[in-house]
Formats: sequence, C-alpha cells, structure tokens
Amino acid sequence: MIGPHGGFDGVDVVSRNSRKRWMRAALLVSNPTGLRLDRWLVGATGFSFVNQFYARAGGFEPRPCLLLTTRHHKTGAPRTVVLPYLRDEDRFLIVGSHGGRPTDAIWAKNLRIHTDCQLRVDRRDIPAVAQEPIGDERDRVWSIVTRDGAYLGYQKMAAPRVIPVFVLARRALAVAD
Repeated sequence: MIGPHGGFDGVDVVSRNSRKRWMRAALLVSNPTGLRLDRWLVGATGFSFVNQFYARAGGFEPRPCLLLTTRHHKTGAPRTVVLPYLRDEDRFLIVGSHGGRPTDAIWAKNLRIHTDCQLRVDRRDIPAVAQEPIGDERDRVWSIVTRDGAYLGYQKMAAPRVIPVFVLARRALAVAD
C-alpha cells in the first residue's frame, strides 16, 4: 500500500529520507575529533550533538546523556564515553547496544571487570557502581529502555548476542568508625 507521501507499507518517504540525512550527519561527527568535542560538550552542558543525530536517524526522541568513566579491563586506564540514559528512580539505566554490532562495547567489558565508575550528569560528578541485571530484573529494565522502541532494531542486528543493560547506582560513601 502506498502511503500519503509515496512510501510503501505505511513508511513515508519523507520520514525515511529525513532519517537518512540524520544518519549521514551522525557519521560526519562520529570521528575521533567529533567524539572528543561531544565528550567536552556533555561534560560542560549535558547536551550531546552525536546523540541528537543518532536518535533522529533512528526515528526516536533524543535521550539525556551522561559521561561514563570506567577503568579499561586490561590496562586499568580511565576511559570516558558519552551514553544516553534513562532514570529508574534514583538509578541510571544505560544500554550497551554497540550499534547492533556482534560484540559488546568496550565500556561494557570494562564495567563487568571494574564495577566502580564515575558519572557526570547535569554537570555534576557522581561516584557510582554498576550492576548488570539478570532474569526478571533484566526483563524489567529492558522494558523500560525499549518502551519507545529504541534498541529493538539493534537487538535484531546483534542477534544472537543479547544486548547488555547496566544499572548505575550512586556509590555509598564509606563511613569512618
């Protein structure tokens, strides 16, 4: 069936072309210089232009972004990435889609080895600890992060790999005796 703007099967050509333009723009800024600039921008303002491009290319509303600093699983060196997140009460939910690739993102490997991490959210630094939920809790968290349809396409592309989801909670400060 032809849609009102010439698309087939209910997909409008206008929205499909718009998504292609957003994806081309995202690819232009997804280079080392663009990603460095994006990390700086998120740290200073909380806004990620790379997230804007990828969200629009996927047909979704952009999500707020945080800076996640982990320790590399082999070298122990700090590594910082920009990630979209959702809130679950006072916890942060992040998804290791790695763009639907067949392997997990390096930051996901890092969190599995070193669960202590640092977040920068709304220009505030937050010490945190990561947990990768399993079973019913993973299903509950996955339903939250995919509520708007985000990541479902990546899950199909990544199959049979199950896309990891992490819950980041503020690290409790040690109390001196």
